[in-house]
Amino acid sequence: MDKDFSGFRDKRGNMRKLINVERELRCMKEVMSSLMDKQDRLITENTDLKLRLAECEKGSAINQGLKEEIQEIKKQNDILKATCQDYESSLRSLQVKVQDRIIDRAEGGLGDNKLKELRNEWKQEQEEEKVKFSEVVKRQIQEKTSRCN
Repeated sequence: MDKDFSGFRDKRGNMRKLINVERELRCMKEVMSSLMDKQDRLITENTDLKLRLAECEKGSAINQGLKEEIQEIKKQNDILKATCQDYESSLRSLQVKVQDRIIDRAEGGLGDNKLKELRNEWKQEQEEEKVKFSEVVKRQIQEKTSRCN
């Protein structure tokens, strides 16, 4: 009864090992496939993010340019406000002078025609000041637009 079954056991053990190795290989293939898919997704996502970054950088550069332009416009606006205040002050001064002349001449016996003439002169001076102011504003706007181009 000394039959030798050791070879049978070895073959059976080898078969089990072979089956286990095949299972492991299938699992490894699945893992590799999954990793490759994940890598492809990450590469695509990375490319998309790079494109978005480039767009954001362009937007940032545009924003910076607009901020600088706004600052320049604010400076010009301040200059225009100061000029406008100067003209308003000048107009007030002229109004006072005209009123004083009207009163002085009225007290001196000036007629209604002379008063109307003085008022017309005063109105004409105001119109001339307005024209001068609008010319200054136009010139400044033209300078600004020529600098922007």
